[in-house]
Amino acid sequence: MGQKKKNAVPQEELLKSLMVLVEDDADIIKSGIDINDEFLLSFLIGRKYNLATAYETIQKYVDVRRRKYVKFFSQLSPMTLLYMYDFPRFMGLLKYRDPITGCMVFVFRSPPDSNTTWITIEDITTALALALDELIYVDTAVNNGLILVASGEGFGFSRMRDFTPARIKILIDICYNAYPFNIKQFHLVQCSSLFNATVKICKPFLPRKLRNRIVVHNTIESFHDVVPPNVTPSWAGGTGSAEKDWEVFDYTLERATLDRTEYHEKLAKRLAEGMT
Repeated sequence: MGQKKKNAVPQEELLKSLMVLVEDDADIIKSGIDINDEFLLSFLIGRKYNLATAYETIQKYVDVRRRKYVKFFSQLSPMTLLYMYDFPRFMGLLKYRDPITGCMVFVFRSPPDSNTTWITIEDITTALALALDELIYVDTAVNNGLILVASGEGFGFSRMRDFTPARIKILIDICYNAYPFNIKQFHLVQCSSLFNATVKICKPFLPRKLRNRIVVHNTIESFHDVVPPNVTPSWAGGTGSAEKDWEVFDYTLERATLDRTEYHEKLAKRLAEGMT
Protein backbone atom coordinates (compact mmCIF):
# COMPACT_ATOMS: atom_id res chain seq x y z
CA MET A 1 0.00 0.00 0.00
CA GLY A 2 1.32 3.42 -0.91
CA GLN A 3 1.96 6.32 1.42
CA LYS A 4 -0.68 9.01 0.96
CA LYS A 5 1.15 11.91 2.55
CA LYS A 6 4.56 12.72 3.95
CA ASN A 7 4.96 11.96 7.64
CA ALA A 8 7.37 13.27 10.24
CA VAL A 9 8.29 9.68 11.04
CA PRO A 10 8.98 7.38 8.07
CA GLN A 11 6.28 4.83 7.33
CA GLU A 12 8.68 1.93 7.80
CA GLU A 13 9.55 3.06 11.34
CA LEU A 14 5.90 3.50 12.27
CA LEU A 15 5.15 0.02 10.96
CA LYS A 16 7.98 -1.48 13.03
CA SER A 17 6.76 0.36 16.12
CA LEU A 18 3.22 -0.86 15.60
CA MET A 19 4.47 -4.42 15.16
CA VAL A 20 6.33 -4.16 18.47
CA LEU A 21 3.15 -3.00 20.23
CA VAL A 22 1.15 -5.82 18.70
CA GLU A 23 3.74 -8.51 19.46
CA ASP A 24 3.79 -7.39 23.10
CA ASP A 25 0.01 -7.64 23.32
CA ALA A 26 -0.86 -11.22 24.31
CA ASP A 27 -4.54 -10.62 23.61
CA ILE A 28 -3.83 -9.84 19.97
CA ILE A 29 -1.27 -12.60 19.47
CA LYS A 30 -3.58 -15.24 20.95
CA SER A 31 -6.53 -14.13 18.84
CA GLY A 32 -5.58 -16.24 15.82
CA ILE A 33 -6.06 -13.22 13.54
CA ASP A 34 -3.59 -13.00 10.67
CA ILE A 35 -1.48 -10.04 11.77
CA ASN A 36 0.83 -9.20 8.87
CA ASP A 37 2.52 -6.04 7.59
CA GLU A 38 -0.27 -5.27 5.12
CA PHE A 39 -2.89 -5.61 7.84
CA LEU A 40 -0.98 -3.28 10.18
CA LEU A 41 -0.26 -0.76 7.44
CA SER A 42 -3.96 -0.47 6.67
CA PHE A 43 -4.64 0.62 10.23
CA LEU A 44 -1.76 3.09 10.13
CA ILE A 45 -2.95 4.68 6.90
CA GLY A 46 -6.59 4.66 7.94
CA ARG A 47 -5.71 6.35 11.21
CA LYS A 48 -3.55 8.95 9.46
CA TYR A 49 -0.28 7.49 10.75
CA ASN A 50 -1.22 8.10 14.38
CA LEU A 51 0.51 5.15 16.03
CA ALA A 52 -1.54 5.22 19.22
CA THR A 53 -4.87 5.44 17.40
CA ALA A 54 -3.92 2.70 14.94
CA TYR A 55 -2.96 0.39 17.82
CA GLU A 56 -6.18 1.24 19.68
CA THR A 57 -8.29 0.40 16.62
CA ILE A 58 -6.55 -2.98 16.25
CA GLN A 59 -7.31 -3.65 19.91
CA LYS A 60 -10.99 -2.91 19.21
CA TYR A 61 -10.85 -5.19 16.15
CA VAL A 62 -9.64 -8.02 18.38
CA ASP A 63 -11.91 -7.17 21.32
CA VAL A 64 -15.18 -7.41 19.37
CA ARG A 65 -14.11 -10.88 18.24
CA ARG A 66 -12.65 -12.29 21.45
CA ARG A 67 -14.95 -10.70 24.04
CA LYS A 68 -17.80 -8.35 23.20
CA TYR A 69 -19.34 -10.42 20.40
CA VAL A 70 -17.45 -13.68 20.55
CA LYS A 71 -20.65 -15.70 20.12
CA PHE A 72 -21.33 -13.82 16.89
CA PHE A 73 -17.84 -14.31 15.43
CA SER A 74 -17.48 -17.90 16.65
CA GLN A 75 -20.22 -18.87 14.18
CA LEU A 76 -18.97 -16.79 11.25
CA SER A 77 -18.41 -18.54 7.92
CA PRO A 78 -18.73 -17.16 4.39
CA MET A 79 -20.43 -20.40 3.34
CA THR A 80 -23.48 -19.64 5.50
CA LEU A 81 -24.11 -16.43 3.56
CA LEU A 82 -23.96 -17.63 -0.03
CA TYR A 83 -27.61 -16.71 -0.52
CA MET A 84 -26.75 -13.08 0.27
CA TYR A 85 -24.78 -12.93 -2.96
CA ASP A 86 -27.74 -13.99 -5.08
CA PHE A 87 -30.09 -11.63 -6.87
CA PRO A 88 -31.91 -9.49 -6.00
CA ARG A 89 -28.94 -8.21 -4.00
CA PHE A 90 -29.33 -6.26 -0.80
CA MET A 91 -25.80 -4.88 -0.64
CA GLY A 92 -22.67 -4.69 -2.69
CA LEU A 93 -19.66 -2.75 -3.88
CA LEU A 94 -20.15 -0.81 -7.11
CA LYS A 95 -17.71 -0.86 -10.00
CA TYR A 96 -18.04 2.93 -9.96
CA ARG A 97 -15.40 5.03 -8.16
CA ASP A 98 -15.97 8.64 -7.21
CA PRO A 99 -13.99 10.66 -9.80
CA ILE A 100 -12.98 13.40 -7.33
CA THR A 101 -12.06 11.47 -4.19
CA GLY A 102 -11.40 8.03 -5.69
CA CYS A 103 -13.66 6.56 -3.01
CA MET A 104 -15.22 3.15 -3.44
CA VAL A 105 -19.02 3.19 -3.24
CA PHE A 106 -20.86 0.60 -1.14
CA VAL A 107 -24.65 0.39 -1.49
CA PHE A 108 -27.14 -1.46 0.66
CA ARG A 109 -30.84 -1.62 1.43
CA SER A 110 -32.97 -3.38 3.96
CA PRO A 111 -34.52 -6.55 2.55
CA PRO A 112 -38.27 -6.09 2.02
CA ASP A 113 -40.61 -7.16 4.80
CA SER A 114 -41.54 -10.25 2.79
CA ASN A 115 -37.98 -11.56 3.35
CA THR A 116 -37.89 -10.86 7.09
CA THR A 117 -37.89 -14.52 8.09
CA TRP A 118 -34.71 -15.47 6.23
CA ILE A 119 -32.54 -12.35 6.07
CA THR A 120 -31.83 -10.86 9.47
CA ILE A 121 -29.95 -7.80 10.67
CA GLU A 122 -27.37 -10.23 12.03
CA ASP A 123 -26.90 -11.69 8.54
CA ILE A 124 -26.36 -8.22 7.13
CA THR A 125 -23.89 -7.37 9.89
CA THR A 126 -21.97 -10.58 9.16
CA ALA A 127 -21.83 -9.84 5.43
CA LEU A 128 -20.57 -6.33 6.13
CA ALA A 129 -17.88 -7.58 8.51
CA LEU A 130 -16.64 -10.09 5.94
CA ALA A 131 -16.55 -7.43 3.23
CA LEU A 132 -14.67 -5.01 5.49
CA ASP A 133 -12.13 -7.73 6.31
CA GLU A 134 -11.28 -7.90 2.62
CA LEU A 135 -11.27 -4.11 2.17
CA ILE A 136 -8.40 -3.99 4.67
CA TYR A 137 -6.25 -5.30 1.81
CA VAL A 138 -7.58 -2.89 -0.84
CA ASP A 139 -5.42 0.21 -1.32
CA THR A 140 -8.25 2.35 -2.67
CA ALA A 141 -10.47 1.74 0.33
CA VAL A 142 -7.76 2.41 2.91
CA ASN A 143 -6.19 5.42 1.19
CA ASN A 144 -9.27 7.15 -0.21
CA GLY A 145 -12.06 6.08 2.10
CA LEU A 146 -15.58 4.86 1.43
CA ILE A 147 -18.89 6.34 0.33
CA LEU A 148 -21.95 4.57 1.73
CA VAL A 149 -25.38 4.60 0.14
CA ALA A 150 -28.45 3.28 1.96
CA SER A 151 -31.74 2.94 0.12
CA GLY A 152 -35.13 2.91 1.84
CA GLU A 153 -36.69 1.01 -1.06
CA GLY A 154 -38.82 -1.84 0.29
CA PHE A 155 -38.42 -0.69 3.91
CA GLY A 156 -41.40 -1.75 6.06
CA PHE A 157 -42.62 -1.93 9.66
CA SER A 158 -40.98 -5.29 10.32
CA ARG A 159 -37.60 -3.86 9.41
CA MET A 160 -38.23 -0.77 11.48
CA ARG A 161 -38.70 -2.97 14.56
CA ASP A 162 -35.35 -4.63 13.83
CA PHE A 163 -33.43 -1.42 14.43
CA THR A 164 -33.26 -1.55 18.21
CA PRO A 165 -30.64 0.46 20.14
CA ALA A 166 -28.83 -2.78 21.03
CA ARG A 167 -28.55 -3.86 17.39
CA ILE A 168 -27.42 -0.41 16.30
CA LYS A 169 -24.68 -0.51 18.95
CA ILE A 170 -23.50 -3.92 17.73
CA LEU A 171 -23.43 -2.73 14.12
CA ILE A 172 -21.41 0.38 15.02
CA ASP A 173 -19.03 -1.51 17.32
CA ILE A 174 -18.25 -4.15 14.71
CA CYS A 175 -18.44 -2.33 11.38
CA TYR A 176 -17.33 1.19 12.31
CA ASN A 177 -15.25 1.37 15.49
CA ALA A 178 -13.14 -1.73 14.81
CA TYR A 179 -11.98 -0.89 11.29
CA PRO A 180 -9.62 1.81 9.97
CA PHE A 181 -11.79 3.12 7.13
CA ASN A 182 -12.76 6.73 6.70
CA ILE A 183 -16.43 7.13 5.77
CA LYS A 184 -16.34 10.24 3.59
CA GLN A 185 -20.07 10.42 2.81
CA PHE A 186 -23.23 8.57 3.82
CA HIS A 187 -26.11 9.07 1.39
CA LEU A 188 -29.72 8.12 2.11
CA VAL A 189 -32.02 7.69 -0.90
CA GLN A 190 -35.57 6.47 -1.60
CA CYS A 191 -36.51 8.00 1.73
CA SER A 192 -40.08 7.14 2.66
CA SER A 193 -41.63 8.62 5.80
CA LEU A 194 -41.12 5.30 7.58
CA PHE A 195 -37.46 5.14 6.54
CA ASN A 196 -36.89 8.76 7.64
CA ALA A 197 -38.50 8.03 11.00
CA THR A 198 -36.15 5.09 11.52
CA VAL A 199 -33.14 7.24 10.59
CA LYS A 200 -34.19 9.79 13.23
CA ILE A 201 -34.41 7.02 15.82
CA CYS A 202 -30.98 5.63 14.89
CA LYS A 203 -29.12 8.90 14.45
CA PRO A 204 -28.47 9.67 18.16
CA PHE A 205 -26.69 6.32 18.49
CA LEU A 206 -24.27 7.01 15.64
CA PRO A 207 -20.79 8.53 16.17
CA ARG A 208 -20.83 12.30 15.73
CA LYS A 209 -18.45 12.22 12.77
CA LEU A 210 -20.69 9.75 10.94
CA ARG A 211 -23.84 11.73 11.77
CA ASN A 212 -22.29 14.86 10.30
CA ARG A 213 -21.62 13.07 7.00
CA ILE A 214 -25.16 11.88 6.41
CA VAL A 215 -26.85 13.40 3.37
CA VAL A 216 -30.60 12.80 2.98
CA HIS A 217 -31.77 13.01 -0.63
CA ASN A 218 -35.37 14.12 -0.95
CA THR A 219 -35.22 13.64 -4.71
CA ILE A 220 -33.51 10.97 -6.76
CA GLU A 221 -32.09 13.70 -9.00
CA SER A 222 -29.98 15.12 -6.17
CA PHE A 223 -28.54 11.66 -5.53
CA HIS A 224 -27.72 11.28 -9.22
CA ASP A 225 -25.50 14.35 -8.88
CA VAL A 226 -23.34 12.17 -6.61
CA VAL A 227 -23.63 8.72 -8.22
CA PRO A 228 -24.74 8.56 -11.88
CA PRO A 229 -27.91 6.54 -12.52
CA ASN A 230 -26.27 4.30 -15.12
CA VAL A 231 -23.85 2.85 -12.53
CA THR A 232 -26.44 2.39 -9.77
CA PRO A 233 -28.68 -0.65 -9.14
CA SER A 234 -32.34 -0.17 -9.99
CA TRP A 235 -33.39 -0.34 -6.34
CA ALA A 236 -31.22 2.69 -5.55
CA GLY A 237 -32.63 4.76 -8.37
CA GLY A 238 -30.57 3.40 -11.25
CA THR A 239 -31.92 3.68 -14.77
CA GLY A 240 -31.19 0.06 -15.72
CA SER A 241 -33.60 -2.82 -15.32
CA ALA A 242 -33.55 -5.11 -12.28
CA GLU A 243 -32.43 -7.94 -14.58
CA LYS A 244 -29.26 -5.99 -15.41
CA ASP A 245 -28.38 -4.91 -11.88
CA TRP A 246 -25.58 -7.50 -11.84
CA GLU A 247 -23.64 -5.33 -14.31
CA VAL A 248 -23.05 -2.48 -11.83
CA PHE A 249 -21.47 -4.55 -9.04
CA ASP A 250 -17.82 -5.28 -8.34
CA TYR A 251 -17.50 -8.90 -7.15
CA THR A 252 -13.91 -8.69 -5.93
CA LEU A 253 -14.84 -8.77 -2.25
CA GLU A 254 -17.13 -11.80 -2.55
CA ARG A 255 -14.48 -13.80 -4.40
CA ALA A 256 -11.79 -12.83 -1.89
CA THR A 257 -14.05 -13.71 1.04
CA LEU A 258 -14.91 -17.13 -0.36
CA ASP A 259 -11.22 -17.77 -1.12
CA ARG A 260 -10.48 -17.19 2.57
CA THR A 261 -13.26 -19.44 3.87
CA GLU A 262 -10.77 -21.79 5.53
CA TYR A 263 -9.15 -18.89 7.41
CA HIS A 264 -12.51 -17.54 8.64
CA GLU A 265 -13.72 -20.97 9.74
CA LYS A 266 -10.48 -21.75 11.59
CA LEU A 267 -10.71 -18.40 13.36
CA ALA A 268 -14.35 -19.04 14.27
CA LYS A 269 -13.46 -22.48 15.64
CA ARG A 270 -10.66 -21.00 17.72
CA LEU A 271 -13.03 -18.41 19.16
CA ALA A 272 -15.63 -21.10 19.90
CA GLU A 273 -13.04 -23.20 21.73
CA GLY A 274 -12.13 -20.19 23.83
CA MET A 275 -15.73 -19.96 25.01
CA THR A 276 -15.68 -23.45 26.55
